[in-house]
Amino acid sequence: MSFVFRLPDIGEGLEEAEIVEWLVRPGDTVVRDQVLVEVLTDKASSELPSPVAGVVLALGGAEGDRLRVGDVLIEIDDGSVGEPAPPEVPTPVVATTTVEAATGRTTSGNRPKASPATRKLARERGIDLATTIGTGPGGRITSADLDTAAPTPAAAPAPVPDDSTLGQLEPGRHALRGVRGVVARNMAQSWSEIPHIHTFDELDASLLLDLRTRMQGMGREVTPLAVAIVAAAGALRRFPLVNACIEDEEILVSERVNLGVAVATESGLVVPVLEDADQLDVFSATIAVGELAERARAGDLTAADLRGATFTVTNYGSLGGRWATPIIPPGQAAILGLGRIADRPTVVDGAVAVRPMLPFVFGADHRLVDGDLLEAFKRSIVDDLTEPLRLLVGS
Repeated sequence: MSFVFRLPDIGEGLEEAEIVEWLVRPGDTVVRDQVLVEVLTDKASSELPSPVAGVVLALGGAEGDRLRVGDVLIEIDDGSVGEPAPPEVPTPVVATTTVEAATGRTTSGNRPKASPATRKLARERGIDLATTIGTGPGGRITSADLDTAAPTPAAAPAPVPDDSTLGQLEPGRHALRGVRGVVARNMAQSWSEIPHIHTFDELDASLLLDLRTRMQGMGREVTPLAVAIVAAAGALRRFPLVNACIEDEEILVSERVNLGVAVATESGLVVPVLEDADQLDVFSATIAVGELAERARAGDLTAADLRGATFTVTNYGSLGGRWATPIIPPGQAAILGLGRIADRPTVVDGAVAVRPMLPFVFGADHRLVDGDLLEAFKRSIVDDLTEPLRLLVGS
């Protein structure tokens, strides 16, 4: 008889998901727990396994369609007779990255098709998916294909990323779906619901860079980004209204300081969360950010890594940028953007001198944060960045 598998509640309070890629077709025979489809929510991408074994009768939608929780996802003939008790719906396979990198695809379409689990397994075995032949639907690489694939030579140089595929799309009309659709919805929500106010400035990063150099000489790693994160976490404790948001016509002040940290990956911008960032010192923050960035670029983040941010830090300076007007994510009241540190003229003791200057910008929700609070919040962080040794007390 026909077993109807409906889109389950994947969690995060989300009510719908987009079909990214079907891994089976009508007529295919499937076994229990075999991955059927990859779906994309506003949080992450997940792979949904089959609750039963049988033959696929029909798919509940095409790739790109959006289904609501409870909608028919797929029908499978499980070979049963009568009205058997419905099987337990298995938990979705661990999600991949954030909304910006959820599908693992690029606009060029040159990236090999493979599930997050297969990509992780390939990395562990040192296998280059670009040289692996996929036997799954549509040429998708399966874990079984890795058993016959040759590992990448240990001496082979790591591929050098380039921007040759950035901004590439054929002329004509294209559906606003997938990762770009999620980004568009989130950005539209942020811009339409949050009245932004921005303040721009730059600071002398001489002592910040000196701290990094001195710590390296002592065998300890400290990055300017980690110092900024610790400084921001401290400022959020001093000014809790900045660590808040407006929800259902109420001001919700968070009890925890969880910082979203933007990480650039080959598939897009990823924003994992450092929970309880106010409990970190500059050394542990450096390690934590490095680990998150590595997992983000490897595509190993889960939905749990992406939720709960109360404030965001974006380091667009790593891409060479100086100024920007970053958009505040939904559910937050402010964002800190850091530009590229570079030698620039400034006035020191009444004379023009060249110093390594760090441009920065704060964006805030003007419904919660006025100019006086924004400047006080900024000053707290600037004081710590210009005199970072004060953050080492107790480290």
